[in-house]
Amino acid sequence: MNRQKEVAKSLLTTGAVKLNVKEPFTFVSGIKSPIYCDNRKMIGYPEERKVVVDEFVKKLSEKEFDIVAGTATAGIPWAAFIAMAMNKPMSYIRGEKKNHGAGKQIEGADVSGKKVIVIEDLISTGGSSIKAVDAAFNEGAKEVEVISIFSYEFDKAYKNFEEKNIKWESLSNFTALLSLAREEKYLTDEEAEIAASWNKNTDSWGK
Repeated sequence: MNRQKEVAKSLLTTGAVKLNVKEPFTFVSGIKSPIYCDNRKMIGYPEERKVVVDEFVKKLSEKEFDIVAGTATAGIPWAAFIAMAMNKPMSYIRGEKKNHGAGKQIEGADVSGKKVIVIEDLISTGGSSIKAVDAAFNEGAKEVEVISIFSYEFDKAYKNFEEKNIKWESLSNFTALLSLAREEKYLTDEEAEIAASWNKNTDSWGK
């Protein structure tokens, strides 16, 4: 089993990702979806959590960087696990600057002049990741790259990151998850085919 599917298996077995083609989930935006992803569940499962952390460490051992920065709130525990495993400084990045105290958006290690890896749990359109990258650059970061556990592989995400010239990747994604779900009989072949069209046609899918 390839590495993307190993991560996808951890997501499925813990229920962090749920698949249901017959009774789709409804996002806050009203979009109907055959997939629901809540990677925060993963922190409660030590064995599967280790699969994800080990995969982050493998990815990051191939890169030069100074600081691991988790996005608030879902990216924070993962950044902490990684920073501990790799003996690296850590920070975390709020969605917005505090409106009290020192008014900081980034807490922990000082990112000024540093190469920063932003850790996300999930990438949909990339909006929150891009805000975190902007915050790091605003505080003087030298280079910033994003790595997430999972990506829905929306075209909009690829476009948004490309427009901002931001490097990014995910440990696993919708394609790998769907392939595994078919192999392990979470979905029938017919259901997998129906689900496969979702992330290219989110506005009209399931309606």
